[in-house]
Amino acid sequence: MDQLFLLFDRIRPLSPELKTYIRSHLVRKVVKKGEIILREGQVARNIYFIEQGTVRSFRYKKGKERTAWIMKEGDLFVSVGGFFSQTPAGENIEALEDCILHYITFEQLEKAYDDYPEFDRHGRKILTYYYELAEKRNEMREFSAMGKFEFLMKYQPELIGRVRQKTLASYLGMAPETFSVQKSKFANKMMKKKLPHAGKHRRKKINK
Repeated sequence: MDQLFLLFDRIRPLSPELKTYIRSHLVRKVVKKGEIILREGQVARNIYFIEQGTVRSFRYKKGKERTAWIMKEGDLFVSVGGFFSQTPAGENIEALEDCILHYITFEQLEKAYDDYPEFDRHGRKILTYYYELAEKRNEMREFSAMGKFEFLMKYQPELIGRVRQKTLASYLGMAPETFSVQKSKFANKMMKKKLPHAGKHRRKKINK
């Protein structure tokens, strides 16, 4: 939970009263890998902070799963369309690993905004950050296959090895086979960048 307050304090230190309010209402929840946190059609009652683990949002299109986003420890997540309007969600949210989550309800969040005007700044900053990230993801889906893989390596390289390739392929909007090809191409590209330096180093040793 301390990670959450560090996130808030980086924006602006919270008052002791606001910290007490948040601490008194946060609920800790342990979720197992593969567990559905929110199902399409349910009303999203809670906003979550990830202390540990990874989660994803996905929908079914033409009988196939389409991953919209993946979040990890240190992130906040919510079904945006369903939460802020308190209407049925159009997505599913699943735990990709065993997770430790902390959440407050929609009503508790609204009361925090009403009773502690300072918290409005935190809300706006966080929403802006995730909105800009969503825009980047939307732009990424227009990239070439290599461009999509490079996007992943630039913004979320830690997901490689933690999340199944099939899920990452779905997130990037490509077939698993294409993902494997792009992963190999990217690795070769990185290796070629390192080789010239390695060659110079070896030549210096020989000259000595």
